[in-house]
Amino acid sequence: MVPGFNESDTANAPRVAVVNEVLARHYWPNQSAIDKRLRLNDDKDREMEIVGVARASTYTRLGEGPTEYLYLPLAQNIHSRMTLVVQSFGDAASLVPELRETVRKLDANLPVYDVRTMSDFYREAAVSLPKMINEVVGAMGLIGLLLALLGLYGLMSYSVARRTREIGIRMAIGANRASVVRMVLRQGLVLVLTGLAIGLLASFAAEKGISALFSSTTRDPLAYLIVAPALLAVAMLAAWVPARRAARVDPSSTLRYE
Repeated sequence: MVPGFNESDTANAPRVAVVNEVLARHYWPNQSAIDKRLRLNDDKDREMEIVGVARASTYTRLGEGPTEYLYLPLAQNIHSRMTLVVQSFGDAASLVPELRETVRKLDANLPVYDVRTMSDFYREAAVSLPKMINEVVGAMGLIGLLLALLGLYGLMSYSVARRTREIGIRMAIGANRASVVRMVLRQGLVLVLTGLAIGLLASFAAEKGISALFSSTTRDPLAYLIVAPALLAVAMLAAWVPARRAARVDPSSTLRYE
């Protein structure tokens, strides 16, 4: 921080602030932000003088993009709830009892909770949360796949049952079992390809949302190259069972069917 706050920045002193490099470049490009003044939206009566510029950092989530940020001295910006970050040299977890005791000596009524090391914070933010989201999305995808297969199987079975007489007539005038199977599979293929096209478009939109959430711009084309053919194969397997049943239709009994 250059130069930063000092002990004279009390509640009755002129208001000051430190901005990060992103905010400084945005509002004062190609010039120094030091000694410039700004006013927050919720406090239109008092201006703040910028007394320092800090390097850009990570503020809310790991992997986030450049974010404008503003620092205010605690004496001029009192909050009932705050996060204290302490730098240590050695085992950070071993300092927790000492930190609690120090706070208790300052104010015995001040609660201290959710004490974590940066390693714990990193695991939660960068590993546990994305892993949980991946598991939830994966489970929803498997459920969606199962429902789609059941729906395709039911629809194809119903279609075959409705076309029993037509299939019998086709076989009576010379159509073989292979052609009947191809006919039914072709109908299922149209449904599957339509669903895949809609699903791919939806996945692109969902991927953009997830990328924005974790500030990631990477895309894995291999996932689409593997998942789409796999879904097509499994869906066609669900359509093959009704197609095989249609190929076993007895033309003589079907022609008498009303």
